[in-house]
Amino acid sequence: MNVFLFSIGTCKELERLMASFWWKSNKSNSNGSEIVWMNWDRMTRNKAEGGMGFRNLRDFNLAMLGKQGWRLMLRQESLVSKVFKARYYSQGDFLSAELGSNPSFIWSSIYATKDTVKLGLRRGIGSGLSVGITTDPWLPILDRATPIPIVHGLENFTVNSLFQMHSRNWDDEVVRDLFSPADAAIILGIPINQSSEGDYWYWFGEKDGSYSVRSAYKMIQDNKFPPSNSDDNVFWKKVWSLKVPPKAKYLLWRAASNFLATRVNLCIKKVLTENICPMCGIYVETELHLLVTCQFAGKDNDKLGRIVMLCWALWSARNDLIWKDRVRSVSDVVAFAFSSLDQYVKAQGKGNIPLLSPFKDGDGSELWKKPITGIKLNVDAAIFDREFKHGFGCVVRNSGGELISAFAGVKIGKVSHELAEIMGIREALSWLKNHGYTCAEVETDSLVCVEVIRHNASYNSGFGLVVEDCKTLLKSLLNVSLFFVKRSANRAAHFVARHFMTLAECMFLINSVPLELLSILVSDSSS
Repeated sequence: MNVFLFSIGTCKELERLMASFWWKSNKSNSNGSEIVWMNWDRMTRNKAEGGMGFRNLRDFNLAMLGKQGWRLMLRQESLVSKVFKARYYSQGDFLSAELGSNPSFIWSSIYATKDTVKLGLRRGIGSGLSVGITTDPWLPILDRATPIPIVHGLENFTVNSLFQMHSRNWDDEVVRDLFSPADAAIILGIPINQSSEGDYWYWFGEKDGSYSVRSAYKMIQDNKFPPSNSDDNVFWKKVWSLKVPPKAKYLLWRAASNFLATRVNLCIKKVLTENICPMCGIYVETELHLLVTCQFAGKDNDKLGRIVMLCWALWSARNDLIWKDRVRSVSDVVAFAFSSLDQYVKAQGKGNIPLLSPFKDGDGSELWKKPITGIKLNVDAAIFDREFKHGFGCVVRNSGGELISAFAGVKIGKVSHELAEIMGIREALSWLKNHGYTCAEVETDSLVCVEVIRHNASYNSGFGLVVEDCKTLLKSLLNVSLFFVKRSANRAAHFVARHFMTLAECMFLINSVPLELLSILVSDSSS
């Protein structure tokens, strides 16, 4: 699938076999065929949208093949790239190529992925001289790759026209005069490579700027079915994030999707003719009745996870009664549900923090701790969507837990949460360097940022530019270490980042600190 494009018919036949395997059971309808409770297209939708997240094979095929198109764009000195260029696009590049006459099967397959590659291919800004403002893809968003100016006449201008004179920094006034507030915020949030002689290509779906099949497939799906923040999506996200065994989440998914094999649904599928609940023998057996209103269904509302496990245990008891003639008491069902949940929780262990590279002592702290020597700087980021701004907050304390400094910064621009976090870390490290601190601990609650800074890989993206700045600063600060901590250990920096938007770059003495922050500082020092 990463070399040839399968026909739509082949993909559909494979999906039919997969669906048949998934829904295979001992039950069948009156025609003798297996019961298909949900069509495959809906099954391939994201779990957050009510599906099961199975791959749409055609889209997955395009995502895998897209990597070949990506390589033709970025590795133009390779032998394969030179052969295809000479044969199919001698005067241009892969994006401007045509199918041509009598194309090979391999070229036809790769050519079909051109739209897929265009979804995530973006121009990174260095000099800005080779990127057209309205002609090249350079906005790091999915729905459109080029901005739409609110004035005419920018067709022949390049991105460097938006820089300040004699520097590689955005000219805020020019950008806001030429573009809508939404586009201006996105542009002002794009990092500029200060050291690169030219501009470059990168894949905006990944933080390292490299093409991945995973992100390409996600872009294809998001382009077909734009994600929403509806109540249904919130519900599904909560279902799949429950700390219960997968079998319990799967049961809840089936029940909420209205295709649990209850007697009512089996009657609709012409498997049974009797729809009375086998547990109570009084009412018809629907999902709501079986799991909630049936007199057999004891309820525990303390925790949603326990409720879901209880639903799964009820379903298991109901199946034992029907298929094994095994009768279980209510107390047995409840005990079985909760013991299964307890076993699952114990099996998962207490360490829910993914392994870092490399892992360090001090990572994952849930409470703020005083530094043994030197100072400790906590940093957090905040995003203000309505104002199209993002900022950071830092709190510096000594080994006695006493406040040395609290400061914040706010910038114009719409950025991702990860980019805001890494920018905040850069500001924190710069502050340490500018103030001459040589022994310090820096703590953040962004696991992603800590991992990429510790990792040796290079990142060809705007996010990666800031990562490299952080690595350079850390190398120049000999006794400064970076740690990941839980949000509960980073409350002070979180407060500063969220509440000091109008007090950017200000520093505060202990007698002028807001009461809310002072309360957090006192609580941290006593822990």
